Amino acid sequence: MTIFSTFRKFLLVRYCCCLASPPSTFAFQLAPPFSLSSPHLYKKVSTSQPIFQIMSRRSSRASSVAATAKISGATDDDIDGAPENEASPTQSDVLKGAEKSKASDATTTKKTAKKKAATKKGKSKETSDDEDDSKPKAKKKAAPKKRKSKSASASDDESSTTKKQKSPKKKKAADHQRWTERTPLTRHWDSEKAMASTGSYTFTVISWNVAGLRAFVKKQPDALMNLANKYQADVICLQETKLQEGHLDDKKLKLREHFEEKLEGYESHWSYSLTKKGYSGTAMFIKTREGGEKVEDGGKGDSSKKGKKQATLGAFFSKTGESKNDTTAKEGDVKLTGDVPISHLQPININTELSLPAHDGEGRAITAEFPLFYLTNLYVPNSGQKLDRLGYRTEQWDADLLTKMQQLEKEGNKPVIWLGDLNVAHNERDTWNEGAKHLAKSAGTTAEERASFERQLGAGYIDAFRQLHPEGRGHYSYWSQRAGNREPNKGLRLDYFICSKELMEDGDGKKALVRDSYILPEELGSDHCPIVLEIEIKK
Repeated sequence: MTIFSTFRKFLLVRYCCCLASPPSTFAFQLAPPFSLSSPHLYKKVSTSQPIFQIMSRRSSRASSVAATAKISGATDDDIDGAPENEASPTQSDVLKGAEKSKASDATTTKKTAKKKAATKKGKSKETSDDEDDSKPKAKKKAAPKKRKSKSASASDDESSTTKKQKSPKKKKAADHQRWTERTPLTRHWDSEKAMASTGSYTFTVISWNVAGLRAFVKKQPDALMNLANKYQADVICLQETKLQEGHLDDKKLKLREHFEEKLEGYESHWSYSLTKKGYSGTAMFIKTREGGEKVEDGGKGDSSKKGKKQATLGAFFSKTGESKNDTTAKEGDVKLTGDVPISHLQPININTELSLPAHDGEGRAITAEFPLFYLTNLYVPNSGQKLDRLGYRTEQWDADLLTKMQQLEKEGNKPVIWLGDLNVAHNERDTWNEGAKHLAKSAGTTAEERASFERQLGAGYIDAFRQLHPEGRGHYSYWSQRAGNREPNKGLRLDYFICSKELMEDGDGKKALVRDSYILPEELGSDHCPIVLEIEIKK
């Protein structure tokens, strides 16, 4: 290796001294040994810089040194440092000078690289300092957060959560209940046992808003028949029939034939809307008794033509001195199970209007007078989506209805029951989402409607279902079909039996007493479900 290195040095020195020789050809001849033996020269070759350029630069340096020496009067021996036969020391000196120049070049390049990196860091520091200056508060806040203890951070988390919870406080205040579970109800009356005893009969009344009787019959043709048979109904009251007078005898619809077939043994009475077609309307089906008398309507409605036509028993308030409350059994009265006369179960008179000119014409009421009480089937006006009828509903209809019921109770000397779709959810137990914002502006749940209903109850009348089941929750009679609320039981209780106190208080000599009231949510066919009232009729 030493021989080869000395030979390489010799060739390099020889090349530098022989300036007259062409550098390019010489460099190409020396390229393989230079690139193979010296990593430094291999780097130069690998960087696509020709070796002859490097050698030419060194030859130019040597020529410049020789020229300066001539000018200053130095000899060639002075320049080489020794005679020509002592070439090894001068060759080493030249090589050392070349290596020093290379080292100096490398150091300068390193220094420039360091300066550039320093300038870049300085710029980045300046920009970060500028950003920190523009946001000094954020920097101050960020530093102490790292030094805080766990307890302090926990307290800060609590304070941050409380701050976050401050804004949704309004939402919490506006939040509402979500009561969809039906609590179990206790049945207060067993009609089968009562019928087995003497001197007692269970008079069953069913009420149902059918939301259009024509569509109802198409969807559920046997619903009313099955309901009547299952609960042994004495009276079935329907609301929102949406029928006109000609619909019953329409050859295509055949509604009269349908009810005569499905509800055989019941006498039907109808009240139609005269102000608007396909609107409102009520109906009442009353069970006929063998040996009983058929009663014609006292109003402008329609009575079924089934059975033999017999004389009526007069209007509500007879001008004769004969008492309407005479319930003593007459000779020849047919006795039912329980030894109760038929005359106690048959209506005395039917009126298909309220006899109030301001409200008649929409087919919203049918009143049947029985010997022991009045039974009024009602479809109370809805206040409307925009509450455009709210004033009429609360200030006129509700007030006049209360006056009418008080008049019947006083002049007839018997209790009253009004029932049906009353279009009001009384309180939080009658709504699934009490407290929701939209309820205050929705028909049936406004403060005005609830207050008006409260005034009616405060006048001495009782909500039968709520009186008998005060803790019952989740028992609704209406669900929005558009929202699909029936299955999850997101509903309202809009259907009621409102009774005189006399019917709710037991005592000696009472011949009619309300025993139970319940709701049938399993019965399908409408957005409402049927409700039931059971009245004990005593001998």
